[in-house]
Amino acid sequence: MKILYIDLQTEMSEEKKLADPLVGGRLLTSQLVTELVDPQTDPLGVGNALVFAAGPLSGKRISTGGRLSIGGKSPLTGGIKEANAGGMAGDSLAVLGYRALAIIGNTERANPVVLVLDENGVRIEAGKKYWGLDNETLAASLHQNFGDNYVVISIGTGGEQQLKAAGIAVTDEQGKPFRLAARGGLGAVMGAKGIKAILIQRANLNDHHVEDPSARKSSIEFNRFVAANERVKVLREYGTASTVMPVQILAGLPVRNFSQGRLENAESLSGETMRDLIEARGGMGTPSEACMAGCVIQCSNIFPDEDGKLAAAPVEFETIGLCGANIGINTLDDVARINHLCNDIGLDTIEIGAALGVMMEAAEKGTAPPPYDQADLPHFGDAERAIELVAEIGEGTSLGKLLGDGVVATGHALGVTRIPAVKGQALSAYDPRVVKGTGVTYATSPQGADHTAGLTLFAPVKHEDPETAIQVSRSAQLQRAAYDALGLCVFNLGATALRTDIIQNMLEAHYEIELQDGWLNDLGKRVIDTELAFNHAAGFTKDDDRLPAYFETEKLQPKGFVFDIPHDALDAIWDED
Repeated sequence: MKILYIDLQTEMSEEKKLADPLVGGRLLTSQLVTELVDPQTDPLGVGNALVFAAGPLSGKRISTGGRLSIGGKSPLTGGIKEANAGGMAGDSLAVLGYRALAIIGNTERANPVVLVLDENGVRIEAGKKYWGLDNETLAASLHQNFGDNYVVISIGTGGEQQLKAAGIAVTDEQGKPFRLAARGGLGAVMGAKGIKAILIQRANLNDHHVEDPSARKSSIEFNRFVAANERVKVLREYGTASTVMPVQILAGLPVRNFSQGRLENAESLSGETMRDLIEARGGMGTPSEACMAGCVIQCSNIFPDEDGKLAAAPVEFETIGLCGANIGINTLDDVARINHLCNDIGLDTIEIGAALGVMMEAAEKGTAPPPYDQADLPHFGDAERAIELVAEIGEGTSLGKLLGDGVVATGHALGVTRIPAVKGQALSAYDPRVVKGTGVTYATSPQGADHTAGLTLFAPVKHEDPETAIQVSRSAQLQRAAYDALGLCVFNLGATALRTDIIQNMLEAHYEIELQDGWLNDLGKRVIDTELAFNHAAGFTKDDDRLPAYFETEKLQPKGFVFDIPHDALDAIWDED
């Protein structure tokens, strides 16, 4: 396997052999960002890099083994960032013989480009005629001009404007740009580099056979084991929206800018309600869908409108939490409208939902200073104005741009002190005063406040108990870093968290090696250590590993919990060998 380096300023490319065949995904993006980027550089300047990496299980007909990691220095957090997505890019990159694509330099602003990678190598095409298109129209246009046999990695107008909530879209098995590597503002980095899209020749995994019988057997055993798991069956039936009611029961939903833990009539946003609506409406809707070829989990969905036409795909728990409960909206149709706009413009629904919550608090409390007009701000529950403002992000209005720069920028501009963010990035849809292990992850992950870096909700612990929070977060962060490094979906953890031997057997069979017990945990630690070192060099200190102070003092109703993990315990989380 190889790494392909592209310098946009010189338009030169170079291939290098991958030194370690087991290095990929989040570990490789973080290693390459560390190698190529001065930690003090401007994230939107010429000194940043943008890295796309597949995992070592990509291209091998392994369920969910083809997730794509994208890395760079985040314009949102100012530290290292990895965001990953499903779709067909990871498998396709691997089948072409590349483990990673590392891009340095920027194009001239007036001359954006499209990169094309296929069996003939890499070439740079003019992209100016595609500038100004959002993701759905863009993908259709690129497929028309280049052919359907390409995976599209792209930015919408959010990335073009270099907004800090901008993500990067990846086309799925159906060729739709509905899979977003959303967190950390990496779409803004892609926009700053002048890259509108990257086309990768799409792999047909049915034509890509694994010859070794033991390797094939290990993959089949893994796929069957995951498919039969009870947690996976719930995800297949109800998607990630199945999480709504468990978090509601815990009283840990973000409601009205993280000021309450339960939403009135939360059942209307539940996975059960979503499935019933999808089945009743029919048409394009489906409650279960694979985001990449061969996935046995199939937790995605297509949510239809009342006429059976596409409303949004997929509608996930995090979007329901931040763009629903957090802003006082309790209808899936309104959440789907915001979701669809964010996907098309290319925006992180978590960051946008959190920013809307802060904006609504400013409207309720009247804190917005000039030049902002209080009358222009939405109030909690005002779905129509919220939808209008998300649309304005693509149009580039002043309020739209503010919203598109995320929750911290929005809060500071509008005079709000309750800003739910760590290291500049919005909290996900689990209130840290209740799901305290995830609160520890928000505080201590080098990725900023990000549930994907170490969600603890499904750990068998009492989530309100501060005594278990540090250890359960540490374990979750190491697990998820390892899975991200392998290019595996973390939803496999429902089946494999206690059966790491199944993952290890698969790696040993495919690479004809022998791994020591504990190898997976060590892999996760390599990822974390690499990222912590980058952030330290970028200027981060222990003071950055803190939740906003109001989570420690403001009791969350109705149960009255606060985030009560001692600071010295947070500081020591990575001190263990």
